[in-house]
This record gives sequence, structure tokens and C-alpha cells, in this order.
Amino acid sequence: MTPHSPRPLYGLAAACLAGAALSAVPAHAEAPVQDRVTVTAAGSPAYTLSGDLSSGGIAVLDNVATYDTNKIQGTGTLAGSQGGTASVSFKIANAGFGLTGDFSLKDPDAGIEITATVFGGVTVPGQATVRWEGDGTIRRGGTSTTQKVGFTVEDRHPDPGGHAIRITYAGQNRNAILRLPDDYDGSPRPVLFHFPGLLETPGLAEYFGRMADFAQTRGFIMITPEHYGIGWQGVQGGTPGADVDDPGFVNRLQDILVDRFNADPTRMYASGMSNGGFFTSKMACDNKRFAAYAPVSGQLNDPSTCHPGRHVPILMIHGDADPLVPYSTVQPAVDFWTANNGCGTASVPTDLPDTDPTDNTTVVRHDYTGCPADGPVILYQVRGGGHNWPGGIPYLGPILGGTTHDIDANAVIWDFVSRYRLT
Repeated sequence: MTPHSPRPLYGLAAACLAGAALSAVPAHAEAPVQDRVTVTAAGSPAYTLSGDLSSGGIAVLDNVATYDTNKIQGTGTLAGSQGGTASVSFKIANAGFGLTGDFSLKDPDAGIEITATVFGGVTVPGQATVRWEGDGTIRRGGTSTTQKVGFTVEDRHPDPGGHAIRITYAGQNRNAILRLPDDYDGSPRPVLFHFPGLLETPGLAEYFGRMADFAQTRGFIMITPEHYGIGWQGVQGGTPGADVDDPGFVNRLQDILVDRFNADPTRMYASGMSNGGFFTSKMACDNKRFAAYAPVSGQLNDPSTCHPGRHVPILMIHGDADPLVPYSTVQPAVDFWTANNGCGTASVPTDLPDTDPTDNTTVVRHDYTGCPADGPVILYQVRGGGHNWPGGIPYLGPILGGTTHDIDANAVIWDFVSRYRLT
């Protein structure tokens, strides 16, 4: 195998990866550093305490629809200003009209206690960093005064839940939604990228595909980047615009995931819907940092420009009644991937159980024969299926055709991609 070949995981390892509570194999030794808190207070003398938490943690979580900070919550301890131990507490959340709540600090050895009610005014000066300043109550000994107080929280040890990644890349502001699973503890985890379709935001993709709910309890990180404009550029449907360099943007996100969230660089995977499926297929051609791919309703549309230079584990899902991306586009993609991977041209069809007869669809799985272990090609044909995410909520109701509930695309995709890692 080449240095970037995908390696299948078999037996117990594969079962663990597909399970509900995944324990990751360490990819690199360093765990994320601890959260850092700075608290200031006016008065005589002025007070400043800044340091890493020695216990506890402060979660800075984001609204996945707006990319704005949505919650600052938690408690922790850090070294006090006089050599003892200080404690901090934050209970701040967005109540519909900005961040509101309370924060407090107790530094017993210094004889100081600070409390304040936050009502808006929280700023975000950097990634996962929040700052606030306003009036608060300062107690020194038996004296209580109202003075300017403030805090800065650097959430350097990310917590389970929703996070927004906001960066400037190729001169453009770019965003992504990140979901850390319920059992996230900073240990290396696999990552699934999902690329939304035309005119689809990350929030809409999560809602209609129910992806975040699935990922939350499966132990892997899920990231849904936002395309610039109406869709991903360089593939069908993505109207050319500014030089946004979408492939470079994805590569930058991969770096951030590894560097800040301790993602396992050998277990990053890509999926996408419609225009996002086309882009997923493009990534299979160009991005050698993904170990496996699963495009849905948008297969490779320009095989002549695709030169992976390796075997590519790929799973395709497509409805044969798709009114937007015809099912006839699937065969050229199948022909390319089977040739690239060294498979045969025949497939073994398997009729899957019709678990929901009311959706007027059935599913046939086609496994292509003769493929190497590190390059399977699998097609899920949704008979009667339209341009919708299998197992999800129809994007435009029945307008885009039928939605099958005989399979859950989230489970099918994760079960497939999680069997592979780069070597």
C-alpha cells in the first residue's frame, strides 16, 4: 500500500468503530491543554487573576444556525493570587435576546469575592474565546462595592456539544458546524465531514438529515462546512464566483480538527448530498487525507479529471426516480471507481428488507466483485427514491420525490467508512 492507502479494519476493531460508544486509538500523544480564565476587578487595589484550570472546565458552545456563542457554563478551580486555590463559576446562556446569566469568583486567600450578572455585551475576540466587562459586586472582607469587573474565558479543552468554526480563508469568511459527541474527552476521535447540497446551510443539512442526533451517541466528531454562495465550486451546480478555493478550505478544516480537537488524522471521512455529493466525489479524486467516501444523490460527474493515484473505498447512494440528478449518472461513476480500484464489472445485488412499505420505495445493495480489501465499491439503489436523504426528513416534501425509510443513510455511511483508516 502507498503511505496514504486506506486500510480496512476487521473483526473487533470494526465492530467497536461501528458501535454506540467508540473508544478511539490514540493518534498522537498530546491531549488538548486546559481551559484558561482571566478575571479582573477595579478598585483599590485592582485585582487580576489569570491561569489554567486545575480542575473542572468551562464550556463555550455555539448556536449551529447562527454560528454565535450560545452558552458559557461550568465551574473550575485555579491557583489563587495568594498561592491558594480560587474557584470560578459561569452560568450564562442565550435566552433569545443575547447572552444572560451569572458568573462568580472566590479567592479566599486574597479575601475577595466577585459576582456579576451578565446581560449582553459578550464579545468573541478569538476562536473559542469570550470576553465580557460590566458592573459587578466586589466583596473584600466586610466591604461590598459596585465596580467594573470582567472575564475572559479561553475554552482550550473543547467540550461535548455544538461548536462553530469561523475562519478567514482565501480572503473570504468561512464557517463550519462541529459536533463533539457526548463522550468526548479530548482523546483522538475519527471525523465525518458532511458537505451540504445546493442552497443548503449546515443547519438545514443537520435538520433534514438528522445527522447530529446520530453522531452524538456514536463517539465520532461530525463537521458540516458551509459552502460559499449557493454551492460547492468546481463541481456541477456550484456557480463560479470568488476564488474561494474550496479544496483548500477543507484541507484547512482538517488541520484545525487535528490540531485543536485532537482528531485522528488516519480516520477522516467524507460524505455529501447532491452538490455536496459531487464535491465529496471530487474530494475522493483530490484529497488524500480522507480514508473513505460516501456521496449521496451526486456521483462523480467528470471522471476524465479524476486521478486519485490510490484505491478509494467508496459507497454511493442514489434514488432511481431522482428528478434532479438522474440515476443514469451513476453508471459512469461506477465504471470509473471499479476500474480505478481494480474491481470486476459485475455486481452482486441484495434486496434489503422493505421495513417501511408506506414509503413506496425499496432498496437494493450492489456489491461490485473482485475489489481489493482497501478499495470496495458499493452502490445502494433506492427504487422509487427521489432527491432526498434516506431516513431523513424530505427537504421540499414530495416535490423532490420519495424518501426511503428502509435504510438510514447516517447508519449505512458510518458503518461503511468507519472500517477504513489511512496507513
